[in-house]
Amino acid sequence: MDTTTTQTDPAALAARLNDLLQLDHDAIQAYDLAITLLRSERHKDTLRRFRADHERHVSELTSLIQALDAVPVQLPHLQTGPFKLGMQALGGAAGALGGGDGAVLLAFKANERQTRDKYRRVADLADLPPGLSNIVRRAAADEATHYAWALETLDELGVDQDSTAARAERAVEIVNARMADVAEDVGRRAMQTAEQIRRGVSDPARGNPIAAAVVAIGTGLLVGNLFRRR
Repeated sequence: MDTTTTQTDPAALAARLNDLLQLDHDAIQAYDLAITLLRSERHKDTLRRFRADHERHVSELTSLIQALDAVPVQLPHLQTGPFKLGMQALGGAAGALGGGDGAVLLAFKANERQTRDKYRRVADLADLPPGLSNIVRRAAADEATHYAWALETLDELGVDQDSTAARAERAVEIVNARMADVAEDVGRRAMQTAEQIRRGVSDPARGNPIAAAVVAIGTGLLVGNLFRRR
């Protein structure tokens, strides 16, 4: 958790909400792929309902960011989004655990863990404004439900969570979440800096959301490229 900046700072808060917004765009892409890969229509229908939760999060976060006089970044994470989709595609093609829906849901669960944990961390911040806190807490509860469903469904499918393959998947899940958090934190800080710059320039420039979005996205791309080269 970032304890160096208060979340009542509009630039810091907007950057954190934009990070969640991008996370939901990541999730929607991952859900689209998982729905394509799953065989069970029942499982597909459940994921369609969960995807609608993420679409609602996108709408709510967009309104919250705009209320802060900031620019919503309507893109997946450019640093980690392709990696998350690659993980899911690999799960769909995996022969471990017999393949099928079990393999797809193991990969799906790996992506959902980061979403659940990141929403939980933001919901637990002590200084969020009350109205915003309620929305984020509801979204965090959605993510906890999604992750719990994946665990329960894997049990129903007879996936042995203590098997060698399942333990290996769980280790990858934890590493995946931590690596994504680090990379996305770099992007969030870049967005915060860009938002602070935008708020500090002249009024005509502040009124140009397209220019502000270019600054935020461009800064994130630059820092993301630097991060990958480290």
